[in-house]
Amino acid sequence: MKKLQKKHLKKASEVLTNSFIDNPMFVYFFPILNKRRKILRSVFPMVLRILQTNGSLYVTSDKVEGLFCVSQHGEKTKIGKLMLAALSCTFRLPFVFIQLSLIDFLRKASQLQTTNSKLNHYKAYYENFLLVDSVCVDPQYRHQGHMTTMMSAAIAETKKKRTFCLLQTETLQNVKIYTHLGFSLVEEITSDQIPFSTFVMIYDPFGLTTNRELDT
Repeated sequence: MKKLQKKHLKKASEVLTNSFIDNPMFVYFFPILNKRRKILRSVFPMVLRILQTNGSLYVTSDKVEGLFCVSQHGEKTKIGKLMLAALSCTFRLPFVFIQLSLIDFLRKASQLQTTNSKLNHYKAYYENFLLVDSVCVDPQYRHQGHMTTMMSAAIAETKKKRTFCLLQTETLQNVKIYTHLGFSLVEEITSDQIPFSTFVMIYDPFGLTTNRELDT
């Protein structure tokens, strides 16, 4: 594992696009495949830059077979870096807006607010924990142990900091993978307005959330 560097950005964006092209959430937002691919190719370079300001991005190797981000809730975001990242993304925004119906996008986004309720619960009650995000393996490199390598690194960091970590996924197959790697399913969030479930998962080796969950 190594931290994502500038030389990895282009490949990392391609890996994210290839990995999430059939993700239920992106299919929900952008139902037309060709349009979805164009939008994701424009969006993910922006996502990578913003993620770098909030946490640490890791790639499996210089080939970028896979990548993931780890951020720590409770750490202050560096506003200057966030603004620079936002400015660097502005030239891509017009193309994204051309590709989508903004009103439809905002409507769907508002319906997704309930999927963040569980994470907001943890953010309200716990000062410091890890969030694992944007976990993906390029389809051509799947079933080669890269997911295990990445999540083992996230687990090791969790243990080192003596905390717990959370992640969300919209894919049932991923739930099975994360469970095999030591995570537990906290909640499956469903809604009549949204055609997919969001699964919230936790790795809590020190039992930090057990008593609090019982109390709430």
